[in-house]
Amino acid sequence: MFENIVGQTQAKLAIQDWYTSEQQPLLIYGSSGYGKTMFAEALGAKTIDTTQFRGDRLNTILKPIKEADDGDILFFDEIHSLQAKVLEGLYKIIDKGTFYDTELCMDLPIPNVKFVFATNILKPLPEAFKNRCRFVELQKYSELELTQIVQNANPDLEWDSIPPIIRASKGVPRIALSLAKSMKAGAITEKYENLDEGKVNNLLDSRFAIDGDTGLSNKEFLIIQKTVQRGRLSTTAIANLLGTTIQDAKLLYIEPLRAAEWLAVSNQGVIPGYKAHENYRLFKATL
Repeated sequence: MFENIVGQTQAKLAIQDWYTSEQQPLLIYGSSGYGKTMFAEALGAKTIDTTQFRGDRLNTILKPIKEADDGDILFFDEIHSLQAKVLEGLYKIIDKGTFYDTELCMDLPIPNVKFVFATNILKPLPEAFKNRCRFVELQKYSELELTQIVQNANPDLEWDSIPPIIRASKGVPRIALSLAKSMKAGAITEKYENLDEGKVNNLLDSRFAIDGDTGLSNKEFLIIQKTVQRGRLSTTAIANLLGTTIQDAKLLYIEPLRAAEWLAVSNQGVIPGYKAHENYRLFKATL
């Protein structure tokens, strides 16, 4: 079932167990770009984009459930975007296997389906919801696994051109694959006959302002520099430093740093514990 998915050995085993023997909903947790949708596709699930549902009315999310066929697997991505009232109604439907029809004023059975939920943010989910699910957390990818992912999708890439792509990806497969495509497009523009590490470094610098040796953009490096100097930096301070909004600071700079674990970033947005991080000496040496 998962033979084309690189890495995530524990998740593969857990999801296989769930698929063959378990009935409770499956909750897949992992950073954005780690492959939650890929697992759903491997399961043959029907994807339901929860971001299209607005407000706290349960009826909006009932429609795709009622229209499903027996045996379907329904995949609700970004489940954290649903309001708590909708989530509460959803797990009651799952518990009972029925929904209340407002026209007939009676409970009716839902199809015999299995539910897969995915999120990269656990905090908004009620404990009662999480406790009803088979929880599976996607783990960090190794450099070797990321290299294999990139090379499987780009067999024409030279092996020594991949390491700077991996560093710049911050450990996220989706970003690594996107960067690999960009590097090949840049090679065509620059009329390179082939790509090696030096040429990829040049493309990363000229196209993305990313240093190939560290994988950090100029702005990410600036965040780390100020953190090292001050010992702690809030999300607001980062936004002010970069001249951007707090939301964009989180999305574009703090989240990539967290995904890569370049530094430990708390969910409040501060960057503590930098001296304990394995790459601290690298950052210190380049300041």
